[in-house]
Amino acid sequence: MTKYYVQTEDAEFGFDIVETAHGLHVSALATDDVVEPRVVDFAPVHANPATGEGLYSLLADGLSYQLFVERTSSAYRVAIWRHRFDLEVLSEREWRLQKVAPKPAALSGKVVIAAPMPGLVKAVHAAEGDEVVTGQRLVVLEAMKMENDINSPRDGRISTVHVQAGTVVEGGKPLVTLE
Repeated sequence: MTKYYVQTEDAEFGFDIVETAHGLHVSALATDDVVEPRVVDFAPVHANPATGEGLYSLLADGLSYQLFVERTSSAYRVAIWRHRFDLEVLSEREWRLQKVAPKPAALSGKVVIAAPMPGLVKAVHAAEGDEVVTGQRLVVLEAMKMENDINSPRDGRISTVHVQAGTVVEGGKPLVTLE
């Protein structure tokens, strides 16, 4: 039995995964509720096993899903239909270590906000000198025919806007500098 933990921006889920001759048995780790194990068929269709990126087929509870998985700087982005989720997947050991590790210091000083992936800048919603708040949309980046909002990680003032609408950027290229 292997335990994994999946973290999103606002939630955390734990899973027990057991591989049998009949497929993967996945059961949620619940604190208050008893959850029945699910038989899940999860198979790569066109994926890179070294990175985990690519297209996958998921069969669960009689329903079929196609998932596209791509690596981001610190996690995975999973696309199902028109929905995107940024997920961090941790082994039980990584999860336990994360719980006891010191929390990172709050962002201060200059923060360069970079493109998480290659794409086309569709819109820039910030100008130099603008005061912004945490979560405010700064740039809209189109990648893989999907629009991605690039939001401010903290309150601050825009010191430099590095791109304009119509610019094609590579992953990691600076978009906005925040003070």
